[in-house]
Amino acid sequence: MHREWSGYNQRVGPEHIVARLKAIRDGRMRVLSVVESLGEGDPTAWIDAIASLLARAHTVGDADAALAVQSITQAAAEETLAYDTRKQLYEAAIARGAPEIARLFIAVSPAVALPATLVKQLGPERPLRPSGKPLTLGERKALARTHDRQQILLLLADPHPAVVAILLDNPHVTESDVLKLASRRPAVPATLLRVAAHPRWSVRHAVKRALVQNPSMPLADAIRIVTTLRVSELAELAEDPALPEPLRVHAAEIRAASLRRPQA
Repeated sequence: MHREWSGYNQRVGPEHIVARLKAIRDGRMRVLSVVESLGEGDPTAWIDAIASLLARAHTVGDADAALAVQSITQAAAEETLAYDTRKQLYEAAIARGAPEIARLFIAVSPAVALPATLVKQLGPERPLRPSGKPLTLGERKALARTHDRQQILLLLADPHPAVVAILLDNPHVTESDVLKLASRRPAVPATLLRVAAHPRWSVRHAVKRALVQNPSMPLADAIRIVTTLRVSELAELAEDPALPEPLRVHAAEIRAASLRRPQA
């Protein structure tokens, strides 16, 4: 992918980004492509392009722009995005007067303490049913590949990120199942992040809403997901007293910024 993006520098623009990402069919590969390319172009050009894509996605429902925004926000969450690249993009966004874009490149969230009951469930063994035989993590991971709906429904209650990761890839798991995972309270933040990063489920609108509204979702990641929602929802989220104030502020600022920007 390096050859496709290299040398673009100052000419990074929304149309170029959209064209490149549309040519990549696999969602995970699109994200990795963005991770690589963010470090190759001029940071200010990238911020201007992201701003334009956000305006197009939010105000005219441009599906191609929305796809690009989704890929960019997920790339910003990747641990493989170099610190220097993240810092340069953050600083470029601040210099451009776009704190709502700068937030996409913040990697750290406030720590969330897990309840003792949830910590216990993350232990090396747990039963699928309250009165059942305790199963090891390896046994539960093996079961997560099952086609049996009853087993799947029982496994949806398992909070362990390694079990959930396999369930998310199971072709017999439905969007309704994933919504249960995304809506569980209390939840393990690492488990919610598995849902948020999954190529198939992370683009589902109902799943994104459930993740944003889950108090166990790490704040930096919730901010990135909010950025991909519809402009009408941003107004609703900005007024939701159940959400953390930084998330409400971000929803309001993303909406206001998108509405005032030209859709270049």
